[in-house]
Amino acid sequence: MTTHRHARHRTLLGVLYALALTTTGCVVVDTTDGSIGAATGPAPQTPPAAGSEAAPEERMAREIFDRVNDERRERGIEPVEWNEELAGVARDWSAAMAERGVLEHQDVQEVLSRDALSGFAGMGENIFTASGPVPAGFAHVGWMRSDGHRVNVLNPGWNRLGVGIYCAPDGSVWAAQEFGRTVDADRPEVSRETPPVEPIARPQEDGPSCA
Repeated sequence: MTTHRHARHRTLLGVLYALALTTTGCVVVDTTDGSIGAATGPAPQTPPAAGSEAAPEERMAREIFDRVNDERRERGIEPVEWNEELAGVARDWSAAMAERGVLEHQDVQEVLSRDALSGFAGMGENIFTASGPVPAGFAHVGWMRSDGHRVNVLNPGWNRLGVGIYCAPDGSVWAAQEFGRTVDADRPEVSRETPPVEPIARPQEDGPSCA
C-alpha cells in the first residue's frame, strides 16, 4: 500500500482554501479459482443520473464512472459496467473514512466474503480525499497519475465498478472506487502490471463537485 500526497497549488481553488489532497494505492484481491462465490455474477446495472437534478454525490460518481470507461476505451480495454452493491460499499466506506478523518483501505477480503457480493471473484479499491470541494475530474486525474490506482482503472480483468462519494459537513470530499470481477467474467485475468501514464483520455480537472 502506498500513499501519495499532492501539494500542487491550484490557481482557481487556492483563493478559496489551502488544498490538501491525498490518495492511496489500490488493494487487489483475486480469487478466480472459483473457491468462493455464486455460479453466475450480477447483471450490469444502470449508473447514477448525471443531470443537474441529481445529488452532487451522484453526479460526481457518474462522472468518475464515465471517465474510467473513457480511459479504458482509449487503450482498447473493455469498459466496466455499473454495480450497485459495489457502489454501496464505496459510499459506506467514504462516509466511514470521513467520520474517522482517516484515509485508509478497508479489509477488501472481508468485503468480498459478504453474501451480497457472492457473485464476485475479485475486487480492487481506490480511495481519495481532499480538504475542499474539488471537481470529480480532479480525483480522476489524480488516480490516473498514480501507478497503484491506474492499475485498477485500466485493469482488463475488472468488469464491474461502483463509485461512492461523501461530501462532508466540513467541506472535505471523500471517495472510493470499488472494482469487481464477476465469477463468470469473460475477461483476461486480473493484471499486476502497471500501465503507462499516457495517454490520459480525460485530463481535464473539471466536472461536478460537492459545492
